[in-house]
Amino acid sequence: MLPLLVLLTLGADAPERPKLVVLSLEMPAGVDPAVRGAFDDAVAAEAGRRGYFEVVSSREVQSLLGLERQKQLLGCASDASSCLAELSGALGARFLMTGTLAPLGASWQLSLQVQDTTKSSTVGRSTRIAKNIEALRGLLPWAIAEATATPPPPAPSKVGPLVMIVGGGLVAAAGGIFGLQALGTEVSLRRELDRGVDVPGRLDTLASYQAQERPLTIQKALGLVGLIVGGTVLAGGILLWPPDVARAQISLVPTGTGAAVVGVFP
Repeated sequence: MLPLLVLLTLGADAPERPKLVVLSLEMPAGVDPAVRGAFDDAVAAEAGRRGYFEVVSSREVQSLLGLERQKQLLGCASDASSCLAELSGALGARFLMTGTLAPLGASWQLSLQVQDTTKSSTVGRSTRIAKNIEALRGLLPWAIAEATATPPPPAPSKVGPLVMIVGGGLVAAAGGIFGLQALGTEVSLRRELDRGVDVPGRLDTLASYQAQERPLTIQKALGLVGLIVGGTVLAGGILLWPPDVARAQISLVPTGTGAAVVGVFP
């Protein structure tokens, strides 16, 4: 009887990921608490999804330390760096992410930074500006990559939206041309009928005009359908166009009455 050999393959342990604490963002008092909590969760979720860190969210910080202890550690105005280091040490984390979300004119600005508490140094910073908070959520993968000094995600594909924009534009243009041709022919027939009132002998038979009217009606309907369908597809392509993930470029420009913040807003 042959002995039964059981081979056990032991996989190598995966390297331990460093722990990153994501604190709640500083926001204006007027921001809805539900929006505040949802955005904090989105930042933590995206940081964890990237796979480079073991993420501790702001909700987990409150659960692990308690709200009062967290307030004590974050309220050290005299030596903020030592307080952050103590907070990280209490959670066994080396890296700490902080940030702000604030209105900037008619837009919103998200600023993130990550600190290495063991070296008391900043790992990276990121600033993104968008027209609203929802648009900023779409820029989180690139903002977090920059703040954590990790590789950025691949740029979103523009092929689909581009095909929709080009295709929709062509269909809308074809529909417009088709409809304008029908309208032009219809106007010519009406002018001919108007001239025939003075010179009845120049008019064709009634059946002839009726025969021309039916295809013109169909042509106008098809042109209108082309305009509507093409315009809808084109608008969908514009809405689906991925946001510009380039770094916001902002500068202060003097004006006649003071200064203005200008720049490239994603």
